[in-house]
Amino acid sequence: MLLAGHLAKAQGLKGEFLFHSVMDHPERLEGLIGLVLAPPHLDLENAPAAPPARPAALRSFRWHQDRPCLSLEGIPDRTAAETYRGWAVWMPEAAAILEEGETFRHQWIGCGVFVAGRKVGEVLRLDPGPAGCDMVVMRDLRPGRTGTCDIPYVKAWWTLDLPGGRLDLDGPEGLLDLNQLED
Repeated sequence: MLLAGHLAKAQGLKGEFLFHSVMDHPERLEGLIGLVLAPPHLDLENAPAAPPARPAALRSFRWHQDRPCLSLEGIPDRTAAETYRGWAVWMPEAAAILEEGETFRHQWIGCGVFVAGRKVGEVLRLDPGPAGCDMVVMRDLRPGRTGTCDIPYVKAWWTLDLPGGRLDLDGPEGLLDLNQLED
C-alpha cells in the first residue's frame, strides 16, 4: 500500500475533509478501488490492513481554495467526520501512475550507496526535506563511522540502479562529512 495522505480536518457539514496529500496528483484518487482508511499510527506500507483500518471508497473530490477536499462513503456528516480527523488514506501500489524517471520511496530502502565505486552506506529511508528536496537517510558504513548521514537528493549528484540495488553519488567534496561535529 502507498500512503496517499491524511484527513486534515472536517470541512463543512456534509462529511468532507480537507486532505493533506503526499501525492503529486490527489485528484487521481477519484475512481480508485482498494482505498484503505487507517489511524495515523498504522503503517500499511509493508503490512496488510487490519482493524481498526477499514476499506474506503471516495464519495467526492474537489478543490477548495487550492487544497484537495474529499468525502468518503459511510461518513455522512461533520459529526461522523470528526472521528476520522488525522486518519491516513492508503492506496494500492498497483493503482499508482509513475511518470518517466519517477520511483517509489520504498524502492530505495536497502540500496547500497557508492562514492567513486566504493560502498559507503545503505539507504534506510527517504525523508521530505525542508527545502522541497528529499533527504536520503543513509546508514554510514565508512570505516570508523557509525550512525546515519542525511544527503540531499539533488538529481545531478545521483545515478540510480534501483533494480540492481545501487545508488552512485557524485556530490561535492565533503558532502558526507557535513553533519560530523569536530572534536
